[in-house]
Amino acid sequence: MIKPYQRVTLSYLFFGIAWIFFSDRVLETFVVSATALTTLQTYKGWFFIAATSVMLYFLTRRMWNKIVEREIEKEAVFISTMRAVQHILNNFLNKMLFFKLVAEEKQALHEEIVAHYDSVINETSKQIKRLSSIKVISPEEIEKAAYDKEPT
Repeated sequence: MIKPYQRVTLSYLFFGIAWIFFSDRVLETFVVSATALTTLQTYKGWFFIAATSVMLYFLTRRMWNKIVEREIEKEAVFISTMRAVQHILNNFLNKMLFFKLVAEEKQALHEEIVAHYDSVINETSKQIKRLSSIKVISPEEIEKAAYDKEPT
């Protein structure tokens, strides 16, 4: 598959070669004066610059829009993934809380273990809440929310 930068380069190359070849032939056919030929070749050059600028603008804009669309799609997938992870973790934490309540009720766990269990559940809940409150998605913000520290 041809890469975008190759497409732009090849488009410019083929357009430039065709322009020079055919426009020179047209001028040689219709213009007899060397002075007029020189003047028309200057205008021809200006037209070439304008035409290729417009062509490059549209080619690069189209490619840029595709890149932006892909980035938006990636962000949407990332956000969906984060929401799914948060949902899974919240369900897991709820199950751990239920387990803790049953264990307390049956006095199956030592108080120290239950306190540690509570600490782990609370810390994880806070991390999930911080993750869900991120406004601008960036590796630094995710790291700060997940690890409760300033980015390195």
